[in-house]
Amino acid sequence: MYNEEYISYINSLHNYNAQNPNSYGEKNVHNQFFKDVMVEVGLSKFILNSLQSEEPHVIVLTGHAGDGKTSIMYQVLSELGIAFEPDVKICDYALPSGRLCRCIKDFSEISDEEKVSVLSEAMKMPMNGNYVFMVANTGPLINTFGNLFDEGDERERAKIELIDSMDSNTGSITEINDYKICVINVATVDNTYFANQFVDKLIQDKLWEKCDGCPKKEYCHINANREIIKANRQRVNEFLNMHYIWLTEHGKRLTIRSMTEQLAYMITGGFNCDEVSMVEKYKYLFSNLFFGYVGTVVNTKAFTIVAVKEANNCGYDSKRLRSDERILVNREYDKVFGKQMSQIITDAEQKNAYISGWTEFLRRAYLFTNIETDEMVLAHNYEDIFSKQYRRYLQLRNGESSPSRADANLVCDALSMIYVGTTSNDSMIPLTLSREAGIAQNVQLITGTLMTKSIKIVLRPTKDSLFNSDKKRYSLKLEVNKEELESEITLPLLNYFEELKNGIISTNVDPQLSHGIESLKAELSELNDDSDETFEMIILRNSGVKAVSLEIADDGIIREL
Repeated sequence: MYNEEYISYINSLHNYNAQNPNSYGEKNVHNQFFKDVMVEVGLSKFILNSLQSEEPHVIVLTGHAGDGKTSIMYQVLSELGIAFEPDVKICDYALPSGRLCRCIKDFSEISDEEKVSVLSEAMKMPMNGNYVFMVANTGPLINTFGNLFDEGDERERAKIELIDSMDSNTGSITEINDYKICVINVATVDNTYFANQFVDKLIQDKLWEKCDGCPKKEYCHINANREIIKANRQRVNEFLNMHYIWLTEHGKRLTIRSMTEQLAYMITGGFNCDEVSMVEKYKYLFSNLFFGYVGTVVNTKAFTIVAVKEANNCGYDSKRLRSDERILVNREYDKVFGKQMSQIITDAEQKNAYISGWTEFLRRAYLFTNIETDEMVLAHNYEDIFSKQYRRYLQLRNGESSPSRADANLVCDALSMIYVGTTSNDSMIPLTLSREAGIAQNVQLITGTLMTKSIKIVLRPTKDSLFNSDKKRYSLKLEVNKEELESEITLPLLNYFEELKNGIISTNVDPQLSHGIESLKAELSELNDDSDETFEMIILRNSGVKAVSLEIADDGIIREL
């Protein structure tokens, strides 16, 4: 017996072979390795404080299936010294304060016939000085909560108030018809930090000691993946972090369960110890498995893991890099990769150098295991793989830097392109009415103006910063004349601004980005509500932009001023 039990456990965390009994939920809690790989969530500290310091109320942890709600309950109860019983749906525990806390492990698993009575009883417990901590998927919670009320209007009003509480997600206690309730929507809480911490847990030394004496160690791809990840931890950490944030910022937030499945699969490839055999080392590299490849060939079966499919759809390995010359032409493997990876690539090159997919294979390996130290090269890599504004956005998002005038100038240039069709060095940006056709009209009506010096980007803590006190995150907002707009400057919007500044006009803007643009334009228009009887137009000419001011005289004739 070597490390079969642990490798089998890792494989139980993904659904590649439909063998997913644990999957980071209540089943997982039973396993001997659960505590070793469990990632502590900042939200558990917030809930713990609520149960110890706040007045008696009902805490509802809601969100999508797979968001890690059950694990959060486990962490909270463990901190309280209470043994978590995953097989018992409803348990009453005594808190250190002596008050009672009812834990409803998963409200969605309770039968439809019992849901109303269970929720009704739970909502009344704070009236007797007790707490309730429950996990519930969003749909069943909203529908059942409405059924606690008899009259139709009251029922709908209560459901709307509950939904509003979910949307605001402030973590505060809300009174809905005398029910004291705090709803925390996990689906809106940043979880991108999870990946790196989880990988650190998976590869920790004590869980791999039994592999040392295994006769398959020299050719085992599972052990090799662990060693390569450990040797390239910084680069692996950087790429995972940037990848998952990239997905989230583009409206494809993954659940904890989805990330768990992908990260577990990228180490084992779905193989248990007894299935490991002597194969070429490059085939089951974690850099291939992460994207659903075996060597140079895509493995569509891996797309049953949602996160693997999403990573493959990003197409990182098809993007041209400024480092391609060193990798593909000069083949500087010893300088670009570490010793172990360089040897694997050199061995594989003998058979694969001229086959389809080799270029993409090298790029995938480069994403995770390059040993570049030149800051300029690294900056180019992230521009080529993601976007020019991405690293800057991360600095602002993480509070590592403050917005500069250059950031505001990017917005000004983009707004000038949106409203006028050209970038301008003027101190003023005219707000125009024009047909949305991607081509600027020659004559446009001016509805207002913006002074470029009055435009700033400011950082504001996101709502979920409350739940992750040690992981600050900020949103980018636009401030005009010291008035902050509601619209957020998202990463897609920032990238779009960069393209506009460079004269690139996209004719295929996704709905999420389009909504952000129109929301921003609507707010800017409200800042310039002018009822004056004069109006202005701009005329776009080859020699430049000409402004024309007109007025409607008392005799009804329009005259140029």
